[in-house]
Amino acid sequence: MIFDPIPKKHKYRKRKISKPKVIIEGSTGAAIKNISVLEDALPTNCDYRTLNRMQMKFQNWRILESGLDESDGEAMGVMLMANSSNLLSKNRTKKMKEQRVNNFFEEFHAMRTMKIAHPFFETMIQAVIVDGKEEKGQHNEGKLAVLTVRDGNHLGDSFLKFLNFAATEEGAFASWVKKHPAMNEFSANHEFFKPLMLTIGKELRHAATWQKLGLSIAVALMSMLDVASDIYTIAIYRSRGLHETAVLMILFVLLSLALQLGLVTAVHHRNKREMLIELFGTVTFTKPAFNKFRVLTNAKMKGHAIVSPVTEMMMFKLCEVFSECIPMSVIQVLNVLESEELDWIVVGALLTSVMFVAEAVSYMTYMKDISEDSR
Repeated sequence: MIFDPIPKKHKYRKRKISKPKVIIEGSTGAAIKNISVLEDALPTNCDYRTLNRMQMKFQNWRILESGLDESDGEAMGVMLMANSSNLLSKNRTKKMKEQRVNNFFEEFHAMRTMKIAHPFFETMIQAVIVDGKEEKGQHNEGKLAVLTVRDGNHLGDSFLKFLNFAATEEGAFASWVKKHPAMNEFSANHEFFKPLMLTIGKELRHAATWQKLGLSIAVALMSMLDVASDIYTIAIYRSRGLHETAVLMILFVLLSLALQLGLVTAVHHRNKREMLIELFGTVTFTKPAFNKFRVLTNAKMKGHAIVSPVTEMMMFKLCEVFSECIPMSVIQVLNVLESEELDWIVVGALLTSVMFVAEAVSYMTYMKDISEDSR
């Protein structure tokens, strides 16, 4: 078995179950539509796993000649990735990846036919999933009929490169097929191919990595540095007798913190435990790291939350930008211009505030633009 799903239902709950509408396509009944409706109706862990095993068996029986559709591509993409997006998942090891690819082309009837008809396909999928290395030399990219096993490795590596630089998996796929006309021809001949690659690309792009974890920690450290520079600046102004300026800056810092605490309470008030954890992260200035990591890994909105992680991060940033960063920047610019002696730490704090505003506005615009929930 190449797919071991993590069930959503762990405890039995008595409730009235209405019969969901299910549309089954194909001679073997493999493509099950509205699968989420069925999942919500399943009361037990056993039923959930049984449904997934049934879906996989149906998928195994599908034949290439009957025509695999978009839902088949999505299902096969999920099975290939096999819950490997978590940072410490055992499914992320190279051995497990190779095993999933091998089983994929051995167990699925359609894929056994595909690798015979198109020898490059198995090598390409293996390069994408296992992260293969590109082979040097010339490659056939123009015609589908002349693609070889060696070309498959090159195509898989090329897809990963586009995925690393594109904002979305759709953009990566569009650029990829534009560069490789043979893939455009292959996608036109097989309806399942594009959804398959988009599903794999989405899982790879949003998978948790040590790089994303490090970037999130860096965001928290920058937040702490910003607060430390504000405290130092306030102390400098108090020592120079500018008590009104210092008090005003303190008010803006407290206003920002109060708005953020209010926002976190409103978003997570349905779950007391989660709310307390988020409040603790806010007062310790580590919450920006959690927000960043959730957005980078495309975390789904929790049941108790009232907004998505992307929206929560944007609102959290807005609270700080408009109640602290912009007012503090204006105050510090005026004082720097009027000051006869420059303190380079104060100037550095000013530049930090300005950079934070610029980064926050540009990043918010970018994330809201590429977010699926905001399109």
